[in-house]
Amino acid sequence: MRAVSIYASAIVTAAMLASASGADAQNSQLSVPNVSVTAPPFVGTRSPYFGRYRVEEDKFGEVPCSQTRIAFGPSGKCLQGYRLGVPANTGYRGSSPCDMALDVVIDTTGNLAVEADILVFDPYAVYASGGSPPKFCYVRSYLGYDQTDFQDMNQVTRRGSNWHNLVVNDAQNQWYRGDRLRSMEFSYGPHNCIAIRKPGPVWRGGYVYMMHASICRTDTAAVQAQDVAYVLGSLQTRIYDPVGNLRKADDHTTYGPAANSR
Repeated sequence: MRAVSIYASAIVTAAMLASASGADAQNSQLSVPNVSVTAPPFVGTRSPYFGRYRVEEDKFGEVPCSQTRIAFGPSGKCLQGYRLGVPANTGYRGSSPCDMALDVVIDTTGNLAVEADILVFDPYAVYASGGSPPKFCYVRSYLGYDQTDFQDMNQVTRRGSNWHNLVVNDAQNQWYRGDRLRSMEFSYGPHNCIAIRKPGPVWRGGYVYMMHASICRTDTAAVQAQDVAYVLGSLQTRIYDPVGNLRKADDHTTYGPAANSR
């Protein structure tokens, strides 16, 4: 399998510049290989949030992709997952909500099969019950994210094998924020794949969102840098939380871009 690590910097640059428009989905499906796989250990105990931070597709409800906080093409399958709260180790017990959404999209485009999830909150939400999210509300980075975590990322990675080539790319990161992008290659039956963890805009002690994606070729070719850049650039991330939010989706008068805040 051709190593993707040599393109790591190119992937990050291309992904930032790629269009965020959705991609046309195709009818081809990546079938589950008939192989025996030992399931990796559940690592949800590492979660710093109130709630269950784990992608469990069979427990999530399918909804129109217009209702989820992540989407890809017009005909993808979108799942609405758990809602999580303030990190448990802050000791915060205020009335202002810290409401994070964990949503999933599954889609295909050309010769690529994609599953992506996002843990995201709206830092500019205004709720009638308690105002804006508290200062302790942000999506945290886990600097020890490694093969164990990648293997438990979603239903595709849990069936994966031949894990190799863990890449940590922090070229565009500030020294106190942790890594900006991690990836690891694996096999899904005869298919070549890559798993990726990509943080969103910096917010206070963490990020506005954390996104994960598995990208597999539906043929037997290797995953290329342009495949990764295309998928990351095409995934649509939605920060605005419509649930109980008094602020309108297009109201940026009082609240500036999340990437400019600390």
